[in-house]
Amino acid sequence: MHRRVAVVALFVVVAGCSAVPFGAGGPPEQPDTVTPVPVTDSETASDRTVVPPLPPGVRADGQVDATALSRAHRSFLENRSYTWSVRYDTGADGLTDEEFVRRAVVGNETFLVEQTSPGPDSNTTLYVNGTGGFLRSVAGNDTRYELLQAPGDHTDYAFADEAIGRFLDGPEFDVTLVERGGQTFFRLYAAEGPIPEPLAGDRVAITNFSATAYVTPDGFVRSLAVDYDRHTSGERSHVTFRYDYSLVGDSSPVVPHWTGEVPQRSTPEPAGQGTSTADGSTETPTADGTTETPDEGGTATPTDSLDGRTPSPGDGDSR
Repeated sequence: MHRRVAVVALFVVVAGCSAVPFGAGGPPEQPDTVTPVPVTDSETASDRTVVPPLPPGVRADGQVDATALSRAHRSFLENRSYTWSVRYDTGADGLTDEEFVRRAVVGNETFLVEQTSPGPDSNTTLYVNGTGGFLRSVAGNDTRYELLQAPGDHTDYAFADEAIGRFLDGPEFDVTLVERGGQTFFRLYAAEGPIPEPLAGDRVAITNFSATAYVTPDGFVRSLAVDYDRHTSGERSHVTFRYDYSLVGDSSPVVPHWTGEVPQRSTPEPAGQGTSTADGSTETPTADGTTETPDEGGTATPTDSLDGRTPSPGDGDSR
């Protein structure tokens, strides 16, 4: 269990952390190409437009039950591959760059997480398959590799659930129906008005809050963008946050080329890490899911024929 705690700490889990408030974002992209259709309580908003039922947890008055919506979001993603990216920035008055970027590519029983951090913090990459987690952290000229026996699940790193609960619980949203790329979304937009309950609980002054989410009728929160000002101890910081999903159902992480540098034994030795062979030696799992028998030195290494290509960044919706 302590190994999982270590890797989560390395990846700067920000969900629910008041010391590192949610933030990030990107510039708005192209506007919706179809005029939004106002959501009504009737089944049709016009003679030709059929309005689907509102997503779970979203009410016609613009209130959101974040717990119900988060549950529907998780249900939609269950057994689906996806690529998830997040950017958040907590720079003070725009004078400093405090942007974190994380990208998770989730496939079938394997995933890849890449995080870029500002300042002296490590930039980290984690590749996980059925044998464990292959971790690389880079800080300055120092590069470290580690094999993690309990790296956790992809939901520990793609923290959309926490973002939904933190930002969509409390505001009053304008809800409109839009078409984008042939897919129907409910666009949730809030500006001014009540701030989210979790942010109010941080006991700091929050102003100029706005949030935009694109949600499918079945509750999949495809993108979420937020910005607000945070006032504490006489200082102001402008927080921006944005996450996007792409390649849903069509994502597959590629084994990084550097996994060959990862020591094949973690400390302490995980139960079942090696498989005994007839001659009493052990076979050790490698990054591609195969096993190798230790050489004369007693240490097995992953195969050298690993594909080092990096998946292309996913596209994102606009606010």
